[in-house]
Amino acid sequence: MKKSIIIAPLVLFLYVVFANGHVNNTGSIHDITADILKRLSQTVSIETINKLSSDNIHTYLTDQELELLSTEYITFSANQNITVYIAVNYRNQTPFWLQKTGFRLTGEKIKTNDGEYNLWEKKFNKGRINLGINSVRGGGRHYAVFIKSDKIFKVDKIYPGQHKLAKTEKNTSIYVDRATLLDSFPEILNDSYIFQTIYANKDAARLTNIYTVTEYPSQKQPDHIILSWTKDPRTTQTVSWRTDTTITSGYLYYQKKSLFYNFNPEKPQKANSTIEKISTNTVFNDKAIYRHFVTLENLEPNTTYVYSISDETGSYKSSLYEFTTAPDRTQPFSFLYMGDAQNGLERWGSLMKTAYRMRPDVSFILMAGDLVNRGAQRDDWDALFSNADQNFASASLMPAIGNHECQGGHPSLYLQLLHLPENAPKPIEKERVYSFEYSNALFISLDSNLDPASQAQWLDQTLTDSKATWKFVMFHHPIYSSSNNRDNPEHRSAWLPIFDKHHVDMVLQGHDHAYLRTYPMKDNKRVESTKEGTVYVVSVSGTKMYKQGDYDYIENGFTNTSTFQILDILVSGNKLIYKSYNDEGNIADHLIIEK
Repeated sequence: MKKSIIIAPLVLFLYVVFANGHVNNTGSIHDITADILKRLSQTVSIETINKLSSDNIHTYLTDQELELLSTEYITFSANQNITVYIAVNYRNQTPFWLQKTGFRLTGEKIKTNDGEYNLWEKKFNKGRINLGINSVRGGGRHYAVFIKSDKIFKVDKIYPGQHKLAKTEKNTSIYVDRATLLDSFPEILNDSYIFQTIYANKDAARLTNIYTVTEYPSQKQPDHIILSWTKDPRTTQTVSWRTDTTITSGYLYYQKKSLFYNFNPEKPQKANSTIEKISTNTVFNDKAIYRHFVTLENLEPNTTYVYSISDETGSYKSSLYEFTTAPDRTQPFSFLYMGDAQNGLERWGSLMKTAYRMRPDVSFILMAGDLVNRGAQRDDWDALFSNADQNFASASLMPAIGNHECQGGHPSLYLQLLHLPENAPKPIEKERVYSFEYSNALFISLDSNLDPASQAQWLDQTLTDSKATWKFVMFHHPIYSSSNNRDNPEHRSAWLPIFDKHHVDMVLQGHDHAYLRTYPMKDNKRVESTKEGTVYVVSVSGTKMYKQGDYDYIENGFTNTSTFQILDILVSGNKLIYKSYNDEGNIADHLIIEK
């Protein structure tokens, strides 16, 4: 979409006119990158492609491809001469095209709440302005853009059309889609405007380390079986699994366990799967898989069912598994909670097996985000599900979205691979935020990658509507952080008053790669007991660890320890028994809450 904007040196957004279409016929940068990768994969090895960098990329690209990468990423037109400033984060490699296209390093810097950026400048005559890609290797921060002129000028034919303009002043974001706020800037940017770029596009032209090889490729045999709930846990169960793309049918056979072990067993019921193809061309040895899923309905509450999976011919079958529906009345139950798995997934798999060996009775599993390290790379998901082995096939997996699930800007693979409740508030995308009830407890999963204020009203209403005795909320970025320089004040401001209002019992979080449990907290202060306040937990189940700060809200905290947490809800006495275990199965922390 193209915009037309007239700007005076001190007046912004006099008017905006929209028009449709791209400014040229070269296609999007995604198309250009895909064509380059296709050509390279046919002429050089995958190992060579993955070693490409800004220093040697010219060896493998044509002059035309280099020109497109240097000029067809962000484009717009100006009706007066202007100066364009490009701000590159100090951690990033400088885009290869900057100096080659005439940009000069000024020696000045801008500072944001996300670090310092070096400032480059170039004067352009009126007409079309062409800017190149952010990076060929991905990662890091997206560059920022500032524009300036001594005259009133019009900017139009902006592509991509999501870009916006804002006056250059303190606390203005340099991005459209991320709150990276300008803290200070040099005098040369006085009376300039921020051409707000799209942070999520930082990997849009990634050409290096793009191909992966999964250690767990799909096969004809069904695997990666995952239980979850998309509807009422008392009467439904969603089951999903993976096959390769030669298996074009899938059936789930199920019956009550009590009937299965009868002397005269009844014939099991049969449900046909819905099949979704997931194509990931960057997984070199397994470019596409089929995910099958079935949602069983009209089940009996508090009933154990046995099930198995097969193709139409019966040639490829799974083992026999069990699930139990939620009770339709108040009953005691247990569940498992884990923080970030993310790295060292084989070690994490051992931790999961320890948890199940000790407590095979858990009704479901909560994971507070960063299930994998590279959420846009399917080989990471393959490793997670393979190392969960039979665990996700025996208890429903109900996760929250972490920042690593949003690699590339959107949790696409997360949403394709998992099936979750669709009761998110509008206009939030379904399955990113949800709630469910089990026995006498309410569980709410929030998406801390999104604007927390966008979920506040729904959170408040969901808690208001629930008559549950116990209330749990889960999300990724902690309200009370474990590590230094990782505070999330915007989440605390939006959500903490709601937790206090409804006396949420526990808030389960991840992200900080250490373990902490706070004192009971209310109004951002420590209170005497859990009868008055909420307990906040941060945990990590993978192998990546951070240091821990010294905070007065920590009642118990430690690091360099992978943990899993078992929470038992007891009906007699309305008691919650919380225990945290290390990878050897020893108790690392415990707490009892009584209503």
